[in-house]
Amino acid sequence: MKISNFKFKILNSGFTIIESLVFLFIFSVITVTFYSAWSLGMKHIIESKNRMGATALASEKMEIIRNLQYDNIGVQSGIPNGNILADEDVTENGKSYHVKTFIQFIDDAFDGTYPDDSVPNDYKRAKVTVTWGGIGEVSLVSRFVPPGLEVDAGKGVLSINVMNSQGGVPQSTVHIVNNDISPAVDITLNTDNSGNLMFPGAEASTQKYQITVSKNGYETVATVDPLTIPDYNPVDTNASVSLGSINTKTIFQNKVSNLDILSIDMNDAPIPNAQFDIKGGRILGTKKISPFDNVYNLDEISVATNASGEKEYNLISPGQYAIYNIGSVSGYTFISTDPISPFSLIPDETKTVKIKFADDNADSLLVSVIRSDDSSPINGAQVRLSNGTGYDSTETTLEDGLSFFQAAAGAYNLEVSASGFQSYSSSISINKFISQQVILTPE
Repeated sequence: MKISNFKFKILNSGFTIIESLVFLFIFSVITVTFYSAWSLGMKHIIESKNRMGATALASEKMEIIRNLQYDNIGVQSGIPNGNILADEDVTENGKSYHVKTFIQFIDDAFDGTYPDDSVPNDYKRAKVTVTWGGIGEVSLVSRFVPPGLEVDAGKGVLSINVMNSQGGVPQSTVHIVNNDISPAVDITLNTDNSGNLMFPGAEASTQKYQITVSKNGYETVATVDPLTIPDYNPVDTNASVSLGSINTKTIFQNKVSNLDILSIDMNDAPIPNAQFDIKGGRILGTKKISPFDNVYNLDEISVATNASGEKEYNLISPGQYAIYNIGSVSGYTFISTDPISPFSLIPDETKTVKIKFADDNADSLLVSVIRSDDSSPINGAQVRLSNGTGYDSTETTLEDGLSFFQAAAGAYNLEVSASGFQSYSSSISINKFISQQVILTPE
């Protein structure tokens, strides 16, 4: 039998291997398609079942509210106060649901808003939200009007605005606590799309409404009772409510930032375990005694970079920061920070700040240029270092009045000039690290 006439067959009357592979491929495609369709169908069935259960729970909760007397419609520790739980976990048919109820007075624009409307608590609005598994949500909203004519509740209006430089901060979580009134208030809600929360019918209270605002990617801000802060006058004090008036509390909440501090030599090589003090960020208040310095939410002393010469501050408040009291490092001399301290950290920024040291055994020169009248550093001075063998370098001082040169050991000519000052010139010899102070006299 010739090889060319040989055919591979599974059976004499069966399929060839190629035909079998094609059949298996088609069968696999059909099976996978069927399974995918079945899985998707089951997913929709389960989701529909969960949604029906959530809708039933929301309807049940809303029906309970409808059967209450108008004056009793409210959530426990809420504004207005009532007997309804603000948050509860419910298990229905083996499925766990979270039920959140929010009830508030509404100042309807139909009859004008406060202060044109002297009775801002026109009606109550109840919103019941049922969530499950972190992926599903059902909400029901109803309005409840008082029987007869609207009547002034004899209370005040608390308005909370959460703002930043771009405007209102939407969906910021606001936690309000006041244990100084009866019944006490302890509620957590989110701001609307304009960053506002409005509470007509709030009980009168002087600086006892403690407010904490938080949001992912933003700083957390909490108000304080000024009577409990002995050392400084706080900026963010608790809110007050006066009877018959609107009381607005504005809280500024910025996106958080990151700060990376590196301790390095003048060639950017890391220097480990460099100590420093740091303060800055959000201003909490001002000290009550002289000097009336600002109090910041970040204030640390004797911190240090790690073995890699790095110290990270993640998710911190933006603002002005200062790195100071730089500790000595054996074999090195502190030069400056880059950028110069103090420096600004803007919202949603990641900034790297370098603490620079010079090697005491490396040939180099640090020039400090100051004024003769008040010894303050001169910004923008031209510092030139040159010799007769080809070295010629000019640096411009910054706010700290410093210029740094890496040059071989030997004799050099140093020239310093600045607008409005008499020029300076002298000879200088470099051998390892040296520093030179130059005093310029105003013209």
